[in-house]
Amino acid sequence: MHRQTPSGDPSTSGGAAGVAALRHWFEPLPAPLRTAFDRQVDAGIAQLLPVLGPVCGAFVMLFAAWDAWIDPARAPATLRIRVALVLLGALAYRRGRLGWTAGGRCAWLYMTHTGAMVVCATLLGQGLVLALPGITGALFLLALVEPRPRRFLPATLPPSLLLAVLAALNLPPALCLNTLLLYVLSWLLALGVALAHLHLRRRAFLAEQAVLHAFHHDSLSGALSRAWVTELAMHDVALARRHGHPLAVAMLDIDWFKRVNDTYGHASGDQALCALVGACRSCLRTSDYVGRIGGEEFVCVMPETGPEAALACAERIRTAVAGLCLPTDAGPLRFTVSTGVAVLDHRYAGWAELLRAADAALYRAKATGRNRTVLANGRDMHA
Repeated sequence: MHRQTPSGDPSTSGGAAGVAALRHWFEPLPAPLRTAFDRQVDAGIAQLLPVLGPVCGAFVMLFAAWDAWIDPARAPATLRIRVALVLLGALAYRRGRLGWTAGGRCAWLYMTHTGAMVVCATLLGQGLVLALPGITGALFLLALVEPRPRRFLPATLPPSLLLAVLAALNLPPALCLNTLLLYVLSWLLALGVALAHLHLRRRAFLAEQAVLHAFHHDSLSGALSRAWVTELAMHDVALARRHGHPLAVAMLDIDWFKRVNDTYGHASGDQALCALVGACRSCLRTSDYVGRIGGEEFVCVMPETGPEAALACAERIRTAVAGLCLPTDAGPLRFTVSTGVAVLDHRYAGWAELLRAADAALYRAKATGRNRTVLANGRDMHA
């Protein structure tokens, strides 16, 4: 016996699952991910076009031999059309031509080369019917290269309209209807291939993004991982030194963190780490970033920031953390941080030296009472 769903229809759950799966296929990516995905697809197309373009051009030109076999009298005229449209499409073979995007170049390549096939086939006796497999085959090639519907549909529209108009003008009604019907069915199948390919590419992209996120972020606190914050900071320090721009680093450490873990439990200690990262992000600019470099040690990197602004930001973070009150099973949890700030100048050769200076300032903050901010080779600020 079938177990019925609450609606009484045993097929309802299967249908709902199918609808949910289809909705998942067409669900748009969030804006930042969509931009990154488009860049990845465009980069792949840009790498493919210098090879795919000449191959497609050669394929279109090889059909000139088929023209000579079908209709020798008109073969010279079709050869000239093929050469003209293939040369016109060759503008898309390499990047940098006319400032086109990779998707635009792909669409131009498809429209010119497929247009050559359609026009030349129309000039031959019954050529449009005989050339239909080659014309529809180009649809499937496009579906594999450019699977995004918003790019696939506009690229196929001009050749499809051209095919429909020329078929209506040159073929008997019954043959025209049969040709267009076969083309429409092929177009729908190619669109399905494009959507399936898009779904697979999106799944691979999201899996890749998940791996990158895991590498770039600390799994507990959500701050940047030590490896990634080091890579970003080394790049920003090099840029700041090259262009003579300011850059500051604030190194933070939770005061008496072992006591927090012993008194409130490790789960509450983890909660404190996450709360600290949240406080840092609320006080930093979008151009700044925070990373975890040790157990309860974090670093905030602030490009384009001088000593006064860096101290003010570190103080905002210290005050924000001191004002936190986290509910735990052992009672309200309050904690503080000590902060060491270092600003890039001629004394520091690079990121490692700048971080050591911030670390030394942090230890000075610890040694002089905690819950305070200390500037390397400068003044102290505390509650």
